[in-house]
Amino acid sequence: MIECRNLTKSYSELQAVSDFNLHLEEHEFLSILGPSGCGKSTLLRLIAGLEVPSKGQVLLEKLEISGKKIILPPESRKFGMIFQDFALFPHLSIEKNIAYGVNGSRRDKQKRVEELLKLVSLQHLASKMPHQISGGEQQRIAVARALAPRPRLILMDEPFSNLDYKLRLQLRREIRVILKHEGVATILVTHDQVEAITFSERVLLMNKGKLVQAGTPEEIYQQPQTLWASSFVGEANHLSVEWEETSLKSPFGFLDVPAEIGKETRILMVRPEDFILVSAPDGEANGIVKTVEFSGAAQTVGVELKSGEKIQVSGSPHLLWNLEDPVKITAGRYLCFNSFGDRLDGFIAK
Repeated sequence: MIECRNLTKSYSELQAVSDFNLHLEEHEFLSILGPSGCGKSTLLRLIAGLEVPSKGQVLLEKLEISGKKIILPPESRKFGMIFQDFALFPHLSIEKNIAYGVNGSRRDKQKRVEELLKLVSLQHLASKMPHQISGGEQQRIAVARALAPRPRLILMDEPFSNLDYKLRLQLRREIRVILKHEGVATILVTHDQVEAITFSERVLLMNKGKLVQAGTPEEIYQQPQTLWASSFVGEANHLSVEWEETSLKSPFGFLDVPAEIGKETRILMVRPEDFILVSAPDGEANGIVKTVEFSGAAQTVGVELKSGEKIQVSGSPHLLWNLEDPVKITAGRYLCFNSFGDRLDGFIAK
């Protein structure tokens, strides 16, 4: 449906987007995830037609809509946009905000407005003004307005970042259901890793204007291609290791790793939930509990290993740990990375 080919945007010496490639299928939900200032909003504006690319193309149904030969105006692309600040018209009522941009007779417009107000469960607010409703209600109205002209694609730029945590969680779920109901393809731009991996079927991880990794949420989290990716998406422990004769020496013992992988491995990445933590007498312990953080559904235990390295271990909140408890740590699953911070493919210890 939508394709970006070697898309680049430069501002003087700064290259905000660099040779970016993207492909979005019909009805697909895609997240573009990255830190602030990485170029993801610029990429979204290039797709929307709000920015002119320095190089590369944007194609819709295999036809060029941005490139050297043509720049199709935003209003001709039939894309809906949802912004961080909702961008409702303050002088128009809720129903007039939704009706804005809808073509057809007055009767057709009214039917579409009623249909969308019902979809977002806000029929009772039709005559209200934007300043008279809450932030969560404004966001749902912004979604309804974006959907009103039946767009080919919805573009969302940090749409939940101005909302509090619980409302953000609730709206993310509700809006996903609404967009799925309408069957419209969606691109979400966000710096929030949880938002990206729970909202979309596929995630593009972006840093410094470039695509770092693409995959399903599970692939991005479970199989990061770089140490940077492992740290940006989720929590990660990075531990120094070295090859000794036939096995990989780690802070928690020798690991059975194929020689061709082990000889290149310099860093081990272990997710906090992939450690196994048990009480142990001093003679068998390889770590000491230094911190304990209870967060309701989980507990995070900070452990200092005998090597001096510090790790974070997550587990059941029902197991009680005391500071200075001697413990034995093993890793149930880990990934191997070379000295350049790249994952050594073909081996995932489970």
